[in-house]
Amino acid sequence: MSATTAAFDSATAPEYPRHVVTAVLVSHDGARWLPDALTGLIGQERPVQNVIAADTGSADESATLLTESLGPDRVVHLARRTSFGTAVEEAVRTAGVLTPDDLPYLKRPSGWDPVTRTWHDEAYDMPDLPHGEPVQWLWLLHDDCAPEPDALAELLRVVDTDSHAAIVGPKLRGWYDRKQLLEVGVSIANSGRRWTGLDRREQDQGQHDQVRTVLSVSSAGMLIRRDVWEELGGFDRRLPLMRDDVDLCWRAHAAGHRVLVAPDAVLRHAEAAARERRTVDCAGRSVVNPHRVDKAGAVYTMLVNSRGAVLPYVLLRLVVGTLLRTVAYLVGKAPGQAVDEVMGLSGTLLRPGRIIGARKRRGKGVVEASELRALFPPPGATVRATVEQVAGSLGGGSETEAGGSRHGAVESGPGGDDADFLEIEQFARLKRLAHKPGPVLFAVLLVVSLVACRALLGGGALAGGALLPAPPDVAGLWSRYADGWHPVGTGGTQTAPPYLAVLAALSALFLGSTGFALTLLLVCSVPLAGVTAYFASRPLVESKLLRAWASVAYAFLPAATGALATGRLGTAVLAVLLPLIARAAVAAYGIRAEPKEGATGAARGSWRATWAYTFLLTLAMAFTPIVWPIALVLGLAVLALRRDDIVAYGLRLLAVVGTPLLVLAPWSLSLLTSPSNLFHEAGLEFGTGQATALDLLGMSPGGPKAAGGVLLIGVVLAALAALLRGERQFAVRAAWVTALVALVFAVLANNSGWAGPATLLYGLALIAAAVLGADGARERVASQSFGWRQPVAALIAVAAGAAPLLAAGGWMLSGASGPLERRDPVQVPAFVAEESITRDQPRTLILGGTSPAEVSYSLVRGSGGRLGDAELTESGGSDPGLDKVVGRLVAGSGADQTDQLSGFAIRYVLVRDGAPAQMSRVLDATPGLSRLSQLDGSALWRVDRQISRATIVEGESDAEPLPVGSSTVEAHTDIPAGKAGRVLRIADRAAEGWQATLDGRLLEKTTVDGWAQGFELPAEGGRLDLTYEDSFAHTAWVWAQAALGVVLLVLALPGRRREIDDDLPDERADVPAQPVSGEGRRARRLRAAAQAEAEAETAEGADSGGDDSVTTVPPPPAEAPYAAAAVPQQQSYGEWDGRSSYQGADYGSYTNEQQYQGGQDEQQQYEGAPYQGGQQYDGTQQYEGAPQYDADGYQQYQQYPADQYQQQAPVQYDQYGYVVQQPYAEGQQPYTAPQQPYTEGNENEQRPDGSSNK
Repeated sequence: MSATTAAFDSATAPEYPRHVVTAVLVSHDGARWLPDALTGLIGQERPVQNVIAADTGSADESATLLTESLGPDRVVHLARRTSFGTAVEEAVRTAGVLTPDDLPYLKRPSGWDPVTRTWHDEAYDMPDLPHGEPVQWLWLLHDDCAPEPDALAELLRVVDTDSHAAIVGPKLRGWYDRKQLLEVGVSIANSGRRWTGLDRREQDQGQHDQVRTVLSVSSAGMLIRRDVWEELGGFDRRLPLMRDDVDLCWRAHAAGHRVLVAPDAVLRHAEAAARERRTVDCAGRSVVNPHRVDKAGAVYTMLVNSRGAVLPYVLLRLVVGTLLRTVAYLVGKAPGQAVDEVMGLSGTLLRPGRIIGARKRRGKGVVEASELRALFPPPGATVRATVEQVAGSLGGGSETEAGGSRHGAVESGPGGDDADFLEIEQFARLKRLAHKPGPVLFAVLLVVSLVACRALLGGGALAGGALLPAPPDVAGLWSRYADGWHPVGTGGTQTAPPYLAVLAALSALFLGSTGFALTLLLVCSVPLAGVTAYFASRPLVESKLLRAWASVAYAFLPAATGALATGRLGTAVLAVLLPLIARAAVAAYGIRAEPKEGATGAARGSWRATWAYTFLLTLAMAFTPIVWPIALVLGLAVLALRRDDIVAYGLRLLAVVGTPLLVLAPWSLSLLTSPSNLFHEAGLEFGTGQATALDLLGMSPGGPKAAGGVLLIGVVLAALAALLRGERQFAVRAAWVTALVALVFAVLANNSGWAGPATLLYGLALIAAAVLGADGARERVASQSFGWRQPVAALIAVAAGAAPLLAAGGWMLSGASGPLERRDPVQVPAFVAEESITRDQPRTLILGGTSPAEVSYSLVRGSGGRLGDAELTESGGSDPGLDKVVGRLVAGSGADQTDQLSGFAIRYVLVRDGAPAQMSRVLDATPGLSRLSQLDGSALWRVDRQISRATIVEGESDAEPLPVGSSTVEAHTDIPAGKAGRVLRIADRAAEGWQATLDGRLLEKTTVDGWAQGFELPAEGGRLDLTYEDSFAHTAWVWAQAALGVVLLVLALPGRRREIDDDLPDERADVPAQPVSGEGRRARRLRAAAQAEAEAETAEGADSGGDDSVTTVPPPPAEAPYAAAAVPQQQSYGEWDGRSSYQGADYGSYTNEQQYQGGQDEQQQYEGAPYQGGQQYDGTQQYEGAPQYDADGYQQYQQYPADQYQQQAPVQYDQYGYVVQQPYAEGQQPYTAPQQPYTEGNENEQRPDGSSNK
């Protein structure tokens, strides 16, 4: 018999005897997990016939643990940089193959009966191999995986049933959270993503317990036939650690073998390398990040195993997916992972020889690729998973998620006695919703808003008041912002307002629908404002009722409802952003509503909060510039308050006020040169100075649907009452300072514009002060003797509470529509709009005014003005030439005005309804104008002359201009030959960017009539191309703005939470008993009784000294900082959790009588030689670190930092490695490494948990 042969009793055969299993265990710095791994391996109900271990240069005690447990002849020592596949290959080569000569039970018995000393003839009728030809298997194990006692038996049951199975793998669960599923088979997507088909932290409830074919199983616990292993050549040496299992199983499928998963076989896996619990040393000359190793392995696996027809598509997916993930990691502030993505891809692609060689070695498989298609993720699955991952990263952890995580105590439902404590009442659902009023609040506000905005829903476009109709698609918005030439009026190169770009980006999220985006911002502004106010008020007070009241009061401020009625897009957007801006500003400047306990000074705000504040302020400034000077004034006030740290806060203030100016330049710089524009907002100027002094004090800016300022006097009184509060005065006074600053700006804005944005801030600050004052007011008032305070407080509370409700009710009944309405966006007669898009590109002059002395006009193209035209016209300035033409036209000089009108390509003159009647009479008497129609009070005249945007003027002659076909900006047409000295005249302002060519020859520029763009034409004809070329500076700055916006967004976003270790020990925290479902008084009473009984048993066990007594673990010391917390949903994991279970190996069904006992019972046990070198392994032997579970729940004892045990050890263990001291049967000794300080020579040393090493 060879040295590696296991000696068994020939009369006894194990379960599934024809299957000969050699366990291969590879370790690398795994001392913290090896005790459990060895316990699981040696404690198998169906033991392995042979075991071999390989240690790859571990720096901890892994090699010692293996040697002392398995014997020195069963441990192979390899270099530290040895890969997992190479270690397995060396271990398999060393182990050899066990034959029937090594395993006597495989052969026919001799027939000799030593008891009766006779021969049995029936033995001679048996075949030489009664169990059949032996099948050799390799069971691959990691040092960080612990199999359940029946894991191998379940694996063999599957392969014994299915003779074609070549590879079978177990179900993997978490190491600490033993109900968390990690893998039940694994696949790979075209993007290289490892696909398990499981939800994050999905709990095992038997939902995946079906034996089925899978693409791959994990190498942790993989059972593979030895002949298949040798046929495939083992793991690919180009895959040092990760994705080697997928590659191996993929090759097995291609070779015609079956790969199955056996869910009844369970392993716990720590995933130490992937979770960065230890370093990866086998993938290079230095330590490599596991993400890079995994990426490189994924790319290699896909490129060497994909069939040739789809290889280009796979390569494209890998490259595009890598680029997208790199951008996502950069946005999520994870540059290291972004680098890993790029390096993992490039490191593989830059070695094409390896890929070509690997594909040649694999050759053409015997199985068609179409037969394996079902084993890969379905189309779109990885996209959905990515979306869910991004949503989870940005959404943060909710209470529900926290409760459902491995750190929470979650019950699947009442059962047994717990059903008595389940509350069954009529309003239980409403009570649950009361704990999460945010979604309910939004739903209620949305319903109220939809009812109030009933007239604003339906077909058509939102327009009226300060709002012009939006362009039909997102391309129109982008072009209005990014183009260097703006075809508005007579055209110009002025800077477009930046809110167009913001609105275009939002519209792009809704498939380019600008109308939907505009409707969302206006119609949903009230509910969105309420929701943002609710969530922004979380740091202010804890009372959800007060926060809900504050959000409702803010949502129905007169400025918010008035902005919706009058189409003030800027104020509507500010209403949504302002609470978030306020919260970000407080965080940026380190201002707390209530100082933290133990804080000695003012906390400095974080830079991430500063950038979030800056980003939100930049967005708001694009719509309402007034927020910038307000932020400047408030920032200077904070700077004066924090003058002791003026440098730090000065830099923050500089970033806050300087970044918006930079990102929004040059538009923002024009605000500094014209400060009056700071009081304007997005859209047309519509009504100024509409608020009285009482309105402003009552938070109303005046105007349609902005009434109700008097109703909000209660809120003002509540804010004043907050000044009487003794504590939290800093927060109250800060709110009042903000309110007074906003009130000053409201007065200034009321003189030149609309005071809505400033009154929004004024109202928000007063509501914040009122909430601070109301927090705890009931207890403070009740603690005092009855007097005038109680009635006054009650009146203020009633007035403040009823005001927003009355405002909401009145707004809902009267409706939200005012000047804003949903109508046809065409502002001129339909035939005029159709004619304006022909090759002549005629324009319409719209006249209006209230008296003949004051005439307003606009020159429109197409169907009328669109969003952004008002700002472009204002920033472009007046056109003196057009002013003179309009002046002569309405003055009634009696002269022919057709020449002047045709010079501006004006074909129609439209007089608005409400204009003076004298204006119509003048136009009727003007030569060259013909009245066409009168509709809805408006009148229309046509110019009796050929009108075209582009014409050819014959020099000094009086010939009629020759029209030239063109589009809105460009012209591409053929022109005839003519006389020399001709000029191509464009009815647009002259600008540097205009260019014209004739048959490719550049034409000379000229200015016609002092303002129009012209080009000198030669006598010959040809192909005319007229274009406007944006300057390089303009194009570069637009791209720079986009880049700055993205950078600012990235800086503002929270960093990506790398939840690598989502399988950690349960947190130790004292959780007070609370009467929730299943946790009533009776439940606590029963639990206390059980605890008292357990303590009594502990004391009794400590006093007894019999042979059958068990030394229990002493309770945690009094000075322990944490107490053990039970997790009800993890009370048991099967039959092996009972109190009568074998406590050392964590498996109750594997009792002391069933354990492997060396060679003590030859009739039932195998000899101890296969597993022991020179030292026997007693089945009841314990390893430090193996957790103990009782029948009452998942209860771990006190944890202690690892360094308490390692003051003399050269290698430090992680604190999660050995966390629980286990009980040992009397007379037994736990496994103790030689390096431990409390072993030999320290027998009397007391451990931190109170026990000793005696």
